[in-house]
Amino acid sequence: MENSKSSKPISILSIVPGRNVVLSDASGVWTVEAVEQNKKDILEVVKKFGGKPWAFLGDVAKMAPIVDAEVSKAFASMHPMFEENGCLACAFVVGGAIAIKVQAQRHHDTSGAKGLKVGHFRTREEALEWLATLGL
Repeated sequence: MENSKSSKPISILSIVPGRNVVLSDASGVWTVEAVEQNKKDILEVVKKFGGKPWAFLGDVAKMAPIVDAEVSKAFASMHPMFEENGCLACAFVVGGAIAIKVQAQRHHDTSGAKGLKVGHFRTREEALEWLATLGL
């Protein structure tokens, strides 16, 4: 596996079959430009839900820790954008990466998103089970 600390940012987006859940399989070292492009790409995928409520499942366990304050702000700006576009919940798969979990929670805490539910999980299966309890 490529070292996440030296690789370019990647987010492979897909829809969880049969559910209004956007899955982002993310890795690498992120830049503000990459986050902004990813936001646009996610909104394109969300259009397929036809305005119905949806959830975001970010598998971020392979991402490098974010050390740039501007990149952190860009990630935090995703939360209100999600909320404004019908997202009800974000589930982050962090595996055993405690630093990534802490960063993901900090992004949410500083985002200003008030109604968005956020959870952190070791596996995708746990995240999907949680989203199912929310009707997503």
